[in-house]
Amino acid sequence: MVDNFAYKRQYNRWFDARMGTMASRPHKTTAFLSANPVFTREAFAAALGHPPDAATVTSLLGHHLRAGNIKRVSRGVFAAVPPHLKAQGFMVDRFAAAAKLRPDGVLGYHSALELHGIAYSEFNQVQLISVGRTEQVVLPFGACRFINPPKALVDAGKVDILTTTKDRLGQMIRVTAIERTVVDVLHRFDITGGIEEVLPSLDLVQYLDPAKVIEYVTVLKSRTVASVVGWWLDSHRSTLGITDNELEGLRALLPRSKHYALGAKPGNAVMIEPWRVLLPARVLDQSFEGL
Repeated sequence: MVDNFAYKRQYNRWFDARMGTMASRPHKTTAFLSANPVFTREAFAAALGHPPDAATVTSLLGHHLRAGNIKRVSRGVFAAVPPHLKAQGFMVDRFAAAAKLRPDGVLGYHSALELHGIAYSEFNQVQLISVGRTEQVVLPFGACRFINPPKALVDAGKVDILTTTKDRLGQMIRVTAIERTVVDVLHRFDITGGIEEVLPSLDLVQYLDPAKVIEYVTVLKSRTVASVVGWWLDSHRSTLGITDNELEGLRALLPRSKHYALGAKPGNAVMIEPWRVLLPARVLDQSFEGL
């Protein structure tokens, strides 16, 4: 004989649990979207207690996309749309969004200049350092360029050297520290807007740790980089309070012969001693972008 009372108690427990789950899910989702302006599918699934590949996650994301509560940034990356805005016209913060595109991604080069508040002008692409595929893609927030870290860092297992975090919309994003940024943009001025953009930007640097700069240049193992960074530090020693003793560490890394840097070419270059570096003549012109 069926125990009707036991069955009813079991059903009531199931019903209460089911209703509780359904009632709490919107609350969990709302709280998650409020706290995560940009998020990955994995983070969304974890917050709701589901595996990332669960059909429930796909269904919920699809529902919120159709409702205009979220906007797709890229495969597996979404942005929460504020309640008073429409998804179609909502502009996703480019740095917060780019930082979520790859797990190992670090914002660098011109993007780092902008995030440190020293960019001479705004750039039309976000630059993300990642060991993955190098490519440039156009996303809802604009162009994003994926750049591999220098091979020397990969070989040394130090791709994350001198990185830091910054708050962006209440979320922490990774960016190259000021010391690494200075070296990177002098090293790859070609992808950072050219010397007309790089040098005026670096004129806005107010503080850095020379020891960290030297540490990074040492890991890069590039004598040309040592030359141009040494010249730049030497020319800014009064502003940054750099001493002769601090520059000695870079002198030990200099090339044996002169090296061209910052786009200098034979016939249009000036030799800078003691750094054994040949620079474009216009770089040394006092009228060049206020230098």
